[in-house]
Amino acid sequence: MADERVPGGHKTGARLTTATARMVRLPFAEVTSAMIRQLADYWNEIRGSKPYPFKKDFDPSRVILLLPYLIIAEYHLDPLRVRYRLAGTEQVRHVGEDYTGKWLHEMLWDPRYVEFWLTAIREMIETGQPVFGRDSLLWTDGKIKEYEWAVFPLTVDGRSVTHSVGIEDFSTIERQRGLFAPD
Repeated sequence: MADERVPGGHKTGARLTTATARMVRLPFAEVTSAMIRQLADYWNEIRGSKPYPFKKDFDPSRVILLLPYLIIAEYHLDPLRVRYRLAGTEQVRHVGEDYTGKWLHEMLWDPRYVEFWLTAIREMIETGQPVFGRDSLLWTDGKIKEYEWAVFPLTVDGRSVTHSVGIEDFSTIERQRGLFAPD
């Protein structure tokens, strides 16, 4: 996978800054997160011989310990828009707000960060394959902290990627509320 990076910068009013961010795509072989590997195993199990699993086959009770870190999103095309159907409690805690039910374009996140995500999502939709990465972001305690993430495609119609289950593994980062640094 390409090594895509987001240059430094921020936007006034943004909650999530990429002022000192380094967001890198990873091949699955370089993923070290046990949580991401567990979700990948489950995704492959429910996928079977299909290109990607049906959303209805995703059973949260099978990955109960991962739930706080999960994001369920739905996709609308032409133009690509992302609606967050569910943000787990650790997602909410780390971002500092609950974005369940919100559209990506409504979020006050740095445009560079949004564009990085949209690029990864477009690739996932086009290829039907999961995407993986590692982000290094400035947190409110003034430290740069890394975490790994993944986005796995799901379908409702069996023909195209319509949803995804994503995970951001914040488990190695100490517990604080709203850890992303404000502008």
